[in-house]
Amino acid sequence: MNVIKREDEKLLPLDQIERASEFEGFAPEDFDLFAAPEIGERMPLLKQRVTPKLKQIATALTARMGEIVEESMFPHVAQHLRRSVNPPVETWAAFARTARSYKPVVHVRVGVSLEKLRVVVFVEDYADDKLLFAKNLARNASGISAWCRHHPTIVAYDILDKDGQPCHGRTLTATALRAFAARMQKIKGQHARFGIAFDRSHPVVANGPECLDAVIEAARQLRPLYDCGRPGFKYEYTPEPVVVA
Repeated sequence: MNVIKREDEKLLPLDQIERASEFEGFAPEDFDLFAAPEIGERMPLLKQRVTPKLKQIATALTARMGEIVEESMFPHVAQHLRRSVNPPVETWAAFARTARSYKPVVHVRVGVSLEKLRVVVFVEDYADDKLLFAKNLARNASGISAWCRHHPTIVAYDILDKDGQPCHGRTLTATALRAFAARMQKIKGQHARFGIAFDRSHPVVANGPECLDAVIEAARQLRPLYDCGRPGFKYEYTPEPVVVA
């Protein structure tokens, strides 16, 4: 895996810089709207406050996200058009290798909810990539576990510890990854979510440029998990070089 280091990233073209400058970050009100109990109240607020910001993120980061995963990416923003009763507890911008739809493939989501901003590698339970992802996750479990130990903010939201809490990077063992991969192959309704979360009070969330950089850095750290959606993916953990100033 060719890891793109921040100091080696190319300068953004002028138009991308302008688009990125439009995004000012998230305000407390953007998170608070998810406390509105009724769909008739929450959805208009969501479309008014959060969806436009997710569109800005999608526009600003598509090319940078493509550099991180080393393939062309296409932006998508959730519209929740089929919801009529239960309001969404989270909404997101997604980046995927397909322009038509993101849910059939492994993709990266930038999601906003009541408490958090999350960057997540997501595999739907009905995704075309699901079995390939599970196979590669099992085959590369040792390397991915080692990577996660050195990136403890990574959370496996669907792999629970003995207390029923999602496993974090330091506790995400190869055995647990293989067992989860086997579950994905056997259980039709099992999806996969590996991510990095920022509490709504985290300083970067309210600062547009810093928030965009944080999203890209989170995607970089999640890269081995995204790559499990690639045919023939093989990964061995190599410690990242120490950059001396």
